[in-house]
Amino acid sequence: LLRNLLNRHPSLAICGETRFYGYVYKRRRAFGDLRDLKNRRRLVEQYLSTERIGRLGLDLERLGDRLLRDADSYRALFTCILECYAESNGKPRLGEKTPHHALFTETLSDWYPGAKIIHLLRDPRDTVASLKRMPWAPNAILENAGIWLVFNRAARRSRHRPGYLPVHYESLVTQPEKEPYSSEMLLQDRQGAETYSPLGTVITQRLGKWREELTTGEIALTEWAAGDLMQDLGYERVAASPSVLALARGVSFSVFDAVHRQIEQFPCIWYRWMQPTKIAKEEFWRYRRLWQKAPTTSGLRYWNQYVK
Repeated sequence: LLRNLLNRHPSLAICGETRFYGYVYKRRRAFGDLRDLKNRRRLVEQYLSTERIGRLGLDLERLGDRLLRDADSYRALFTCILECYAESNGKPRLGEKTPHHALFTETLSDWYPGAKIIHLLRDPRDTVASLKRMPWAPNAILENAGIWLVFNRAARRSRHRPGYLPVHYESLVTQPEKEPYSSEMLLQDRQGAETYSPLGTVITQRLGKWREELTTGEIALTEWAAGDLMQDLGYERVAASPSVLALARGVSFSVFDAVHRQIEQFPCIWYRWMQPTKIAKEEFWRYRRLWQKAPTTSGLRYWNQYVK
């Protein structure tokens, strides 16, 4: 939602998820110094072979040539991808929206001192209810509540930065004009405010759906896992603390679900630890069941590539 709103600005192009942190930056020791053309070529070939990068709709051959020429550091590689996306949309300013990048906002802030970090805050119960519907998400309530907690704690580590900008999802949906993401704050671009193209009526149907989609026990587990942070962010608890038995059941199911997913994705785990530079193959083994159950055009292309 926020990405779509910001993309309506005539000067701002928000790139889709690049998974740069998980696919590339965390593996920088495996890929090595990108000033070495051999290392750079290996990384570019692997990264551009992923389904995630294929989704961006860029000319991959042209992007690959540019990365081989200019991406002599990890910062330069990330910047090149975002610049190519912005240029393909004819816009001068750029951004990116991978949720996992909350885990390295401090690095991003050091790389781009004048950048804005927009931290989209959402009720943890709505987040858990949403994740329950996602085929790629864990099945356990405590795991999904833990995802909310980890990502929000990580993003808040950058709240001392001048560019840190918290935005509440609920206010963004119901009263977007009151949220502090004006063009003056984001772009220092007053001309943009005059030509800004509104997205239209924002759907509010999903707000508070946790009241219908989560049981009382699931709400209690979510609020317990979210801890004091949810209240610090303005979300009040409504359920009593879960019993020791309920917690034991929740933890047990979380462990079972995590082990089951690890077994199911064993080839993915093997590539991650034993051949961390094989990004595309790891991605395939991570999402192959999802691509089988809910095939997409890009997913089928990568499925056929590896099955054949």
